Amino acid sequence: MVKRDVYTHGHQPAAVNQHAKRTAESCAQFVRPMISSQSEILDVGCGPASITVGLARWAADGSVVGIDVGEEILQTAQNAVDDAGCSNISLEQASVYELPYPDSSFDLTYAHQVLQHLADPVLAIAEMARVTRPGGHVAVRDADYYTMSCSPESEMIDEWRRIYHLVARHNGAEPDAGRHLLSWFHQAGLHEVKCSATAGVYATKEERENWGLSWADRCLSTSFPTQAMEYGYATWEELEAISEGWCQWAAHPDGYFQFINGEAIAAVQ
Repeated sequence: MVKRDVYTHGHQPAAVNQHAKRTAESCAQFVRPMISSQSEILDVGCGPASITVGLARWAADGSVVGIDVGEEILQTAQNAVDDAGCSNISLEQASVYELPYPDSSFDLTYAHQVLQHLADPVLAIAEMARVTRPGGHVAVRDADYYTMSCSPESEMIDEWRRIYHLVARHNGAEPDAGRHLLSWFHQAGLHEVKCSATAGVYATKEERENWGLSWADRCLSTSFPTQAMEYGYATWEELEAISEGWCQWAAHPDGYFQFINGEAIAAVQ
């Protein structure tokens, strides 16, 4: 039986709209040197396909397959692909634990902010490696929630981070995935691994509103608050206070938020 994970964020509009702002330029630049115009790429956990579209433009004479486990999010992705006019993208419903492709099918398999939501990231990496051609690459990028910090300091945002860790780990996932990528790659049998990191920073008025108001909404309208209450980690009143804390931080003219994204890329033998 294919493994199923509990997705902490959910695919409600507040989460999907934020994820749709991601681009290949901002989220996959570290794999750009490995992509040629003829590359065949697998985008694992493609979500709303905003990164998928960018990968397809880099591999203009190649192809990109985007997969996700959710039927509804794939329809959102298809709309984005249609709007972008990318004819070299195909979307399929599939699990990273059991990829429906033969061995050595792709030049690059990529997953952005996916492993942090999985109960078995090592199996996922191994399966990504299986469908990657010798000489190709497996690449992932994941946040480390422990590194998320802000100024001015906010007790409510600190409480959000504490509850988020509890919920994610209750789901069997690892929210600090970014720091574990090298270990997970080694456990999956990949040893020629290059690691790097980039910082996510929100410091302008537009960036604060983008990030802060998104989380203010997500604390009330996505799977995260539902799970937090179901598991007994927060009450609705506490979530409302956390949401207000995000709004207050977003409105502060000196508001600054940062975190680390771990990146890993491995050559397949």
